This record gives sequence, C-alpha cells and structure tokens, in this order.
Amino acid sequence: MFTPSSTISYQLSVISYQLSAISYQLSVISYQLSVISYQLSVISYQLSVISYQLSVISYQWLIQS
Repeated sequence: MFTPSSTISYQLSVISYQLSAISYQLSVISYQLSVISYQLSVISYQLSVISYQLSVISYQWLIQS
C-alpha cells in the first residue's frame, strides 16, 4: 500500500514536534535538578559552619572545665 509523501511528511513533523517537547521537558528537569543541587550545597555549607561553631564551643567548654 502506497503512503502519500504528504502523509509521511506530516507524521515526521509530528514526531519532530514530540521530540522537541520531550527535549524541552528534559531541559526543564535538568534546570530544576541544578537548582536543587545548588540549594543542597548551600545547606551543606551551612551545616559545616554550624559543625565548626559547635566544635569551637565544645573546645572552649573543655578548656574552661
């Protein structure tokens, strides 16, 4: 059965559009993951600062006692 070239062209256009939509969604997900990664690194830094401060307090308490 012969398929007209216009039908094939239309189907390829639909596939191309769907692939573009998937690519866009993946780029959005990638951006969201990079934001989450940045936020986690900020939290990690803050926790390390807190840990350092607690170490200093512990050391001072040890010296005074």
